[in-house]
Amino acid sequence: MNSEFSRRTLLRRFTGVAAGEGLLAPLAAQAADVPSNTSKSANGWDVLDAHSPETAIHAIPGTNLRVTLRRGDAATVLAYVAQRFHYDVMPLEASRGQVLGYAADLQVKSDFESNHLSGTALALYPDNYPLGSKGNLYPNQVTAIRDIVAELQGVVKWGGDMQPVKESTFFLDVPPDSTKLALVARTLKEWGVTPGKGAGTQNVEDPKRMAAAKKLADKQAA
Repeated sequence: MNSEFSRRTLLRRFTGVAAGEGLLAPLAAQAADVPSNTSKSANGWDVLDAHSPETAIHAIPGTNLRVTLRRGDAATVLAYVAQRFHYDVMPLEASRGQVLGYAADLQVKSDFESNHLSGTALALYPDNYPLGSKGNLYPNQVTAIRDIVAELQGVVKWGGDMQPVKESTFFLDVPPDSTKLALVARTLKEWGVTPGKGAGTQNVEDPKRMAAAKKLADKQAA
């Protein structure tokens, strides 16, 4: 299912490393700046400062990349998103672009981008798939992305369904006290130690999975 390149024929290459190590049409107009000096990100999580003990650097399984995320269930789920993206959508490699998680000084252009400030968002190649750029992915890649989101029972939302669109971004779409998030994270941890479970084992073209993914996509559509 991996696709070597997306529909964008030229991917800009970068020499920077993944976030936490220091370093998916025509372009639509970007949204006006959104204030980022509030105490909560758009999904209701506390905004964290640059030295917060609530963030940590996490390895993305299956890659040599690392990303800074909010500790706990948020990191478990978002790191799994990145792992499945690597296996089922396109390879994650430092030479292709940045992987961005927590960001203390992000210039927020749309409200959902503020979720990076709480460590509850993940952007995979955001410079290649920026805010307002739509239709950059092959249909099979979109199918895989929708399968990832559906597998996580809707606790994560894809920026490709937001207005304005941002196909590189995924973020938690539940509040901090979500019992569903805790259950999903626990399941992912169990899969991590169970042969034949977890990332790399899914048939994203299974009709039942595709039907579930479409149902959730319709529900989550902005």
